[in-house]
Amino acid sequence: MNIKILKKQFLQYIIPSMFAMLLSSFYAIVDGLFVGNAAGNAALGAINLVWPLQCVINATAIGVGIGSAVLMSTHMGNNNKEEAQKACSTGIALLIILGIVLPLMILLFLPQLLSFLGATGDLAGLCKQYIVVILIGGIFPMIGNGCNPLIRNKGNTISATILMCTGLFTNIILDYYLVFSLKLGLFGAGLATIIAQAVVACTSFWYLLYTQRELFHKKMFSFDLKDIKKIIRIGISPFGQALVPSLVIIFTNWKCITYGGNDAVTIFSVVTYILSTVQLMLQGIGDGVQPLFSFYYGANKRDELRWMYRHAFALSLAVSITFTVIVAGFAGYLSDLFAIDLSLKFACVRAIRISTLAFTSLGIARLICAYFYATGQPKESTLLVYIEPCVLLPMSLIIMSRMYQMDGVWFAYPLVQMILCIMALWISYLVRIEQKQFAIE
Repeated sequence: MNIKILKKQFLQYIIPSMFAMLLSSFYAIVDGLFVGNAAGNAALGAINLVWPLQCVINATAIGVGIGSAVLMSTHMGNNNKEEAQKACSTGIALLIILGIVLPLMILLFLPQLLSFLGATGDLAGLCKQYIVVILIGGIFPMIGNGCNPLIRNKGNTISATILMCTGLFTNIILDYYLVFSLKLGLFGAGLATIIAQAVVACTSFWYLLYTQRELFHKKMFSFDLKDIKKIIRIGISPFGQALVPSLVIIFTNWKCITYGGNDAVTIFSVVTYILSTVQLMLQGIGDGVQPLFSFYYGANKRDELRWMYRHAFALSLAVSITFTVIVAGFAGYLSDLFAIDLSLKFACVRAIRISTLAFTSLGIARLICAYFYATGQPKESTLLVYIEPCVLLPMSLIIMSRMYQMDGVWFAYPLVQMILCIMALWISYLVRIEQKQFAIE
């Protein structure tokens, strides 16, 4: 085991991945900053209400992209280049098809979905101004977010990050021009986002075409059903990880409307922007080390695999604790960035500080999930991902909100993450015992 090579690989994969995920979170944050300052609190709340619809597309792209990327890396670890190429080609084809079908399905049922999310009256009109533009161009975030894991798992981590940067900078420039200069409000914010995503999608697709010409052949769309099943089986966990924040938004918005009305929804929109930034940063650690998990698992190099896991765990702890201190300390300044009314500032700062209690537990649980799905244990990761929105979060929100009203709503998410972290550590411990017993036998 060459420690020097392992350290180089660790930094080469994780740092660009964390940066790329941070940039990804900035798409929504940039829209919120410009809209909050230019169009007011109601528009800011509208973006938060319809974010789950946009997140469904992003989560699907991430699930398919990571599923095919893990399969590809595992085959690369086995030195099976032909199977690795086939996994990558199948993933790209799935992204294109889903990028057309999924946004059309959401558009078809948009009125019912907006009503389900709690958007009624004038608020529903504001939501439509933003989300319809996103859905019309839905193929772009599907391809952009889905191709990024494939590029990263090919070892091109810096290139994957640069491609994400092009979209972010495009989004910032267009948000300023469309929202501030032309005063197009939510429509302008949506248009800026989808054009930025189109830049990422087109450049990412061109990059794959230029660097991996063998992927683009006449048999590209001849699906291998076995590969599709494997991609779905692996991708169901990262899909859930990407989708769970939107389910958190839906459930929490309902309770915010019940106990605090539209003001509480506006406060939660700010909490969501901050929370999603830290979540994606921590997810970037798991996503970054995942190609190395898969490669060393496929190569049957257990010592290297354990080394990667221990160092990723330590980094996750360090990053989560650091962000807990920073966000709690600068909560007042963060609320000011989104132009929150002075009457709401105290409640907003309190909500932000309470949410930071989730960071450490969140980072550990996300990393353990990434380790499970990257090393052929999707059942364990799927359990950890889906028990949160299906069981733990609804129960926590109901119980805590009845006991403590709005404070209970804010405390519900940190409580869920602490329970999830304990579960993840316990399952990880049981899996290690089982593997040792199997090795002895």
